[in-house]
Order: sequence, then C-alpha cells, then structure tokens
Amino acid sequence: MAGFRINRTNDAVFKAVFAKHPQITRALINAFFEFQGTELIEDIEFIDREMDADEYEGKESRLDILGRTASGTKVNIEMQVNSLAAMGERSVYYWAKNYADLKRGEEYDQLNRTVAINILGFNLFEDKKYPDMHSCFGIYDVKTGCQLTDKLEIHFLELLKFKSKNVKEMNRMEKWAAYFSPSTPDEELAEIAASEAAIKEAMEVEDVFTKDEVAKRSYEKAEKFRRDQVAQLRYAEEEGRKEGEKIGEKKGEEKGILAMIAALKELNVDKKTTIDKIMSHFNLKLNVAQGYVEANW
Repeated sequence: MAGFRINRTNDAVFKAVFAKHPQITRALINAFFEFQGTELIEDIEFIDREMDADEYEGKESRLDILGRTASGTKVNIEMQVNSLAAMGERSVYYWAKNYADLKRGEEYDQLNRTVAINILGFNLFEDKKYPDMHSCFGIYDVKTGCQLTDKLEIHFLELLKFKSKNVKEMNRMEKWAAYFSPSTPDEELAEIAASEAAIKEAMEVEDVFTKDEVAKRSYEKAEKFRRDQVAQLRYAEEEGRKEGEKIGEKKGEEKGILAMIAALKELNVDKKTTIDKIMSHFNLKLNVAQGYVEANW
C-alpha cells in the first residue's frame, strides 16, 4: 500500500477504482442488492453521458457513475462527501432522469428498474430516528405498505454511522463501509481485503494510482477543493457568531443569525444542518432555530 492514508471518498480515487473497473463496481452494487434481498447482477456496462456544467467546473464535491446490467437495470452510484441541501429530493430527481428513457413506440411496461446508490460522508437522517447506516426507499401505500412498483430503489449509506465490529461478523455492505471509512485501522482493512476479493482488488488499484504522478495531482486537486469547502463553511459559522456577539443585544444577535443562515445557504448546506449550527452557536431552542431558518430560506 501507499505510504500515506488515502481518502477513498476522494473523487479522483473513486473514479480510478470504480469508473474503470466494472468487476469492482459490480461487487459494490451486489453488496447493496444482497443486503436488500434482491437479485444480484452478473455484469455491469458503464453508460456514457454528458456531464453537468457544474461538474466540468469542479463546483460540486460529487462523483457519480451510471451503469446498465444485461437485464436492463440501471444503477447510479453517487459519492457525496459534504452535507448537501435537499439530498433526498436531489436523489429522486436524478433517479427520475435515469428512469424516464422510453423510446418512441415503447410502452410503460418496458421501463427498466432503476436504482440509485448514495454513499454519504455525512448523516442525512437523525441518529435517534434512523440509527442504521443503510436505508432503502421505494414507493409504498402509506396505509397498507403495498408496493406500487419494484422499479424504484434509492439507497443511502451514511458512513458516519458505521460501527466497527469483528470482520468475521461483517456482511458485505459493512465491509465496503469499513473500506470507505477513514477510521478503519490498516490491520482491519487487510483482514477485510483477505476475505473480500473485490476490496482487495480495489486496494491494489489504489496502490497503482498513488504511484502515478498525474493521478496524484488529480487527487490533491480534489482534496484541496474539499478542504476549501470545509473552510468556507467554518468561516460562515464564525462570521455569523461574531456578528451576533458584536453588539450583544437582541438586534445584534438576530443579525448574526441571519448572516449565518445566508452564508450556509449559499454553500448549499441543508436546512437540518443549518438549524443545528445556529442552535449551537446562539444557544437557541429547536423551535426558535427552525423558525429563523424557515422564515429566511
């Protein structure tokens, strides 16, 4: 392995491992399908498509891969490191774009199963309500639980909720979560790689990646972009705090709260995180923080 601890959620690394090695990508997808109890795939073909302008300009800390199986199932894998506003709605939107591809003369029953897999470097759902790191959504009747269609499947894997355990007790999804998690010790990763061929192969690809000077520059560029986003977020928090403390009166505090909300919104931070931030910095009650955010979003 390389002499430094590689960040596996880095865009350049993720692309090098999964966008160029379908057998590794297939194993990752099957870890989700196996856990969900759905049919495993035997192959995956990557689909070329136009990228969004923001991806070309590097304005989003995200990378997604779209593939199609021999049976026609589409699978979109997205790595999203930083907290993003409306992540659930965003995932549904991109799922819909991938699903709606009927050609002229085709019928609705020819639409293919479409799966979205979102690997997140932040918590999308509250720990107390949703303690599990993995969740899977479909379309169901709210009264009976009857499934409308099995062609919609949206997964979220929240890496911060991963809890380490004995490798022998891990299922495949937990092994992949451990692979992506920055807190997994090297010794444990080696044990996981010995038990999971695809993860071993992924780590071998990483080893080649880190010895390529061009690839390393791409890695550092992606890391810098991520660090800059984190720094901007912290700056927004600090400016909001200073603005609120400057006067020390109710009016001054409100000005600071509004400044922080505006700054966090500009950085595409979601409502829940914004509420948490202003609660913490200004010692607000939940309902008060929610009121400020809703009134100024």
